[in-house]
Amino acid sequence: MFGGAVLMENYERMTLIQFQKQYATEEACQTHLFNLKWPEGYQCDKCDHKHYYKIKTRKLDLYECSDCHYQSTVTVGTVFEKTRTSLTKWFLAIYLFSHDKRGVSSYMLSNELEVTYKTAWLMLHKIRKAMGERDKNYALSGIIELDDAFLVHLQKVQKEVVVPIRRPS
Repeated sequence: MFGGAVLMENYERMTLIQFQKQYATEEACQTHLFNLKWPEGYQCDKCDHKHYYKIKTRKLDLYECSDCHYQSTVTVGTVFEKTRTSLTKWFLAIYLFSHDKRGVSSYMLSNELEVTYKTAWLMLHKIRKAMGERDKNYALSGIIELDDAFLVHLQKVQKEVVVPIRRPS
């Protein structure tokens, strides 16, 4: 997310109740992003200085380097950059998206988050793009199993659809 891949092996599956407790406020979301962006404490993106001033006059905390005065937020360089949608809604969108293997529609997300369809569509688009960028770092190898598949075989004369038989769960 921030210059390095966040490995999924480091995270355990979280229930909705656990998620809501951990990311209930904007401050909790900002703190999580701060720790992801600067795991060893603040470091200026321009001069690598470690001391900063925290400016709280905006919706998101602004971090100003005490040496070169470069200003940054925890959302710079992420899908959240320049968004007007709250971080709690973004985090919940990512949670919902990642916990449903069937996918999440923009319409459903707009209803759940109480945002417009256009906002929900843009959020899902950015989330999918970010996940696609992350997946470029991984190559599949060995035996690969799929839960569901839809295979199409086209011939000159006719169209044949092969649908696998689902095994009972």
